[in-house]
Amino acid sequence: MPTIGLWSDNPRERLAAARDSAIVGDWPLRISETAPMQPWPFGMPTSINPFVVFLGPSPGNSPAEGDIDYKRRPPYPMPSVGVPHPKLNYRDPRGYWDRVRELGSVIIQGHSPGMSKADTYALIGQLNLGTGAFGKAMNAPLEEAYCRWVPEVLLDYLKPAYVILLGLSSVLRKSRGTFDPSNRLGINWSQPEVDLPFKAYITSQYRFQAWKRKKSDGRTINVVMWPQHPSRAPMTNPRIWQQSGREFIQHFCG
Repeated sequence: MPTIGLWSDNPRERLAAARDSAIVGDWPLRISETAPMQPWPFGMPTSINPFVVFLGPSPGNSPAEGDIDYKRRPPYPMPSVGVPHPKLNYRDPRGYWDRVRELGSVIIQGHSPGMSKADTYALIGQLNLGTGAFGKAMNAPLEEAYCRWVPEVLLDYLKPAYVILLGLSSVLRKSRGTFDPSNRLGINWSQPEVDLPFKAYITSQYRFQAWKRKKSDGRTINVVMWPQHPSRAPMTNPRIWQQSGREFIQHFCG
């Protein structure tokens, strides 16, 4: 059976396809085999066909209390199929994962109103450009294996509709080709194709910046630099974070 439904621009169709074993076939294993860490990299929970993928510099350094894996950093289970990845529900003290789930759900519901939060979580993913523990993006080294793998797995395997870049603005502008060395995305990070102000916060000027590219199936992938990292002010204010999601829906999901 055709697998195109797995990467539909309609989140409900993506989820329905992921819950059909005849459509899914051996796709989870094929995705997993691409990863630099087997069966899947630490700190990078995702389903096989996320509608939204968040991309950050590293898994951060905000472990949940009693997390014995924080220092060992063992591999994660391979991407989930039709359900949320078991590590997506991580409870870090800074609330990063709460905000990721919240924003991912808002974006997905912007395309499929009425979809339950539980179902939207099955279409959210997170990738990073390394597996180390760093609290600031500027301190997180860009690991070569992940800088090469991330564009490939996004365009050829996961095929999300949106990639939300978190805390990567200055990192990517200064990367000089370290990220995406094969130029699969072909993005000049200093020249956004879309550049819109974040209006809800007026003390400092933050902006949404975006680029459109084609995935290997010919569908559009929207790469979006978020105005600010969710663990940094002003996004730590729940009202401001929620408003960033609402403004995004108005700009990009109409």
